[in-house]
Amino acid sequence: MAEALHQEQYPALVRFLLLNGASWTAAQDAAQDAFTQMCAPGLSIAYPKAWLRKVAWRSWVKQKVAPEELCSEPPEPHELTMRWQTPAQAAELDEESRAVIALLLQLPAKQRAAMAWTLDGFTTEESARAMGTTPVAVRQNLTRARAALKAGLGLSGSTEQKTKEEGR
Repeated sequence: MAEALHQEQYPALVRFLLLNGASWTAAQDAAQDAFTQMCAPGLSIAYPKAWLRKVAWRSWVKQKVAPEELCSEPPEPHELTMRWQTPAQAAELDEESRAVIALLLQLPAKQRAAMAWTLDGFTTEESARAMGTTPVAVRQNLTRARAALKAGLGLSGSTEQKTKEEGR
């Protein structure tokens, strides 16, 4: 069972950390650390998918933040480039996917985290619980992240407004 969970969740967990701004190696290290912690004797986990993300995220933050700063904001990515993919993944990404990921990495940490949890299929309530915040804060960060992504992709105007402007 643990092996099946690892095969199913490891790539998604690494992707989750990458979308939060982790480097490729830091994401792999943090993901593996979470799976290692999961193997602790006597540990009972009700929601392994969420537990893995929370533990991996904390592991990544500990890698990037000095011990005296552990209660601070999540770290910002040092490089906003697309160097984190493996060559196989880079070949699979189209131009639009690369643009979206580059914009995600430019978002503030809380917006990036809210979007990463949402992209992994978690509800607002589940994301809030895992992030240690409120559903209202998660929704607010998602709204801001979506607006920034739309603006960055040139999609910020509504279809109705564009139709009206073209008709003038």
